Amino acid sequence: MNLLHIISILLLLAGTGLGEDLIFFADDHYKSLGRPELAASVVNPILLPGESTLQISLANGGELKELIPINESGEHDDILQEMMAETKSCDALNIVAALGSAPSIRVTDPSQSLGALPAGFAARLRFNITAEKNASGWYALPLLLDYERQVDASAKNGEVFPLYEAEQQNITCNVFVSGSDRTLHILAVQSRLYAGGSASISIALSNDGFTVLRNCSVRLLAAPPFYAESPAIFLGDLDPGSIHVLDFLVRTDANASPQDYQLGCEIFCQEKSIIVPFQITLSEAGFAGSFARSGSALPGLVIAGVTAFLLWRRRDRLTGRRKRRR
Repeated sequence: MNLLHIISILLLLAGTGLGEDLIFFADDHYKSLGRPELAASVVNPILLPGESTLQISLANGGELKELIPINESGEHDDILQEMMAETKSCDALNIVAALGSAPSIRVTDPSQSLGALPAGFAARLRFNITAEKNASGWYALPLLLDYERQVDASAKNGEVFPLYEAEQQNITCNVFVSGSDRTLHILAVQSRLYAGGSASISIALSNDGFTVLRNCSVRLLAAPPFYAESPAIFLGDLDPGSIHVLDFLVRTDANASPQDYQLGCEIFCQEKSIIVPFQITLSEAGFAGSFARSGSALPGLVIAGVTAFLLWRRRDRLTGRRKRRR
């Protein structure tokens, strides 16, 4: 192997922080720079006490940074096959994902397996978990990933010989368990979300309790493929039976799949802090929500009508309760 090529590769590896990955076959024709970059995000981070299925999106953000020719002598087909094989250095293979438990949260099937996760792709992991009745608040669940990656490849007489190396990675997945306090409810959701763009979500939030919640503000909780772009909204005092309509701007990944997703609202009040989950459906047409209708003003009218009707019903019930107390 040419000494100049080795020195060049060493400099490149040092610059990219991959110096420990310098592995060669004796008759290498190409050397690739790149490795898997695994990241995990919880699809439904807000849970209720009891049994549920926790969904985790596992993505491989690895990128082939360089494909360096080393030795151009040899059979043309072998050189071509090795070059193609070296491009797979960023793929994660034979993945075993193990989710650990936390206080008040028990994982009943802690292990999931994936044969391969190529660079630029994502997969969905599903774990059955049980949150105890007294569970409430944020919990950190450890996700241990064991996988293999290709560190080198060689080709001879039409056959490819890959060299694999074991890797291990620890990721913390945060989930929130909403306790038994159900004072605040989301009555309706209307959205115009579409893959690859930014759109608004309208949420009707009600105070079903019998006391005033003071100095309240609300922020939207979103997990990939959604990203909240609006700051927290200050509402002031929430009277019993009152309903407020909130609008949040949300950005959606271009590769978001048409399916159900979970988001949530975190309400901060002087008396308490509450997280309320809700579900939206991203359709193939690019619109989502409980009352989404493409190309019309009907969604806003519907959510306004529902809100007005529910507000009237709640005030009527509260009035009836006061009369009965007298």
